[in-house]
Amino acid sequence: MATSRALDLTSLSEAGIRKGVQLLSAADFTHPDWRVELGEQLVEDGSGLFRVKGASSSAPRFVLGTEISCVWRDPPVTGRGRRVHLLLFAPDFETVDTLIARLDPHGALGSDGRPLLKLSAHDVSEIVWDVNERCEIIPAHMWTPWYGVYGSRSGFESLEAAFGEHAGRINAVETGLSSDPEMNWSVPELESRALVSFSDAHSAANVGRELTVFEMEPSYQGLREAITSQSIAETIEFFPENGKYHLDGHRACGVRMLPSESAEVGSECPSCGKKLTLGVLNRVESLSSEPTAGRPDGSGLIHGPEGRPPFRRLVPLRDLVAARLGMGRATKTVTVIVDNLIDRFGSELNVLIDAESEELQRATNDDVAAAITAVRRGDIEIEPGYDGVYGKVDPIFG
Repeated sequence: MATSRALDLTSLSEAGIRKGVQLLSAADFTHPDWRVELGEQLVEDGSGLFRVKGASSSAPRFVLGTEISCVWRDPPVTGRGRRVHLLLFAPDFETVDTLIARLDPHGALGSDGRPLLKLSAHDVSEIVWDVNERCEIIPAHMWTPWYGVYGSRSGFESLEAAFGEHAGRINAVETGLSSDPEMNWSVPELESRALVSFSDAHSAANVGRELTVFEMEPSYQGLREAITSQSIAETIEFFPENGKYHLDGHRACGVRMLPSESAEVGSECPSCGKKLTLGVLNRVESLSSEPTAGRPDGSGLIHGPEGRPPFRRLVPLRDLVAARLGMGRATKTVTVIVDNLIDRFGSELNVLIDAESEELQRATNDDVAAAITAVRRGDIEIEPGYDGVYGKVDPIFG
């Protein structure tokens, strides 16, 4: 559901090469058909990571992972409805198959790649770590209103409230498209946890739209140790305003508001009186202490408190070209420009981060080259996203 029909292991691997990504999640290991495909097409390289059968040694590796949707009432029957998405990572297929057997009674695993389980986040954690303590659990897009562990509609005020005695084993949280590390540095509960960013790709084109650069031995254990020790060189982020839940609002009425504005109207839509969807910025502010401002270093990286990895904000190349030219992202003109740039510089990340301004000007038109370098400086205007509507990148760059 909500995933491209063309998305398979081969297209994921090819997309990773085009983006410049070296490690991908195999995804959806709980789905019976996809589990068969994983077993047939992935080959373990001896490190707990996998490659597509027949792929070159330079192709991206895969870690066995999945996303699940926990839906329950807290407390049961009479309590508040809770909906939380979790990412699970496993070291081997034996663990995967045991997890499938343990989770299967609690939801229809074959109905969707991201199964809906009638289990709490606490109970899922108990099952997963009972199966194998080397599994990793990471709350996904943790601030989004409907399915984030901190979300305004069904989330919690703390990880302990969600995971109980297992909260201490949550080593990392995934910030989602509508927030970035700078927004999360001032949340006290997150001071000791890694802030990671993943693409949440529903199609090959979205692979790596956000990502984490780990400093790690290329192995499953190396990944776990990098998460636990926050051995992260940097994360690559959306501009959070570009995410579809950044501000408060009501999509049906076209109402978008800052947290201070929604507070003045009692969190109700001023047009129709229905409840506003309180966005990510609102929730971050409600759980934060004094905000911590990042320090740009001139290279595109933004640094924060000591011990916190830096990050950079980017606009996906296809979105950037489309916005600058005022065309649809799937049009032939945009596709040709994007393909030519990737062919010229080797990967999308090389285009967006490393290519020299003069080289970009020789490789494409002046408008596109100027837009790429402007984004590196953060010189961009965005109409913020809200209530399920993505933000819009303004085609006028400084």
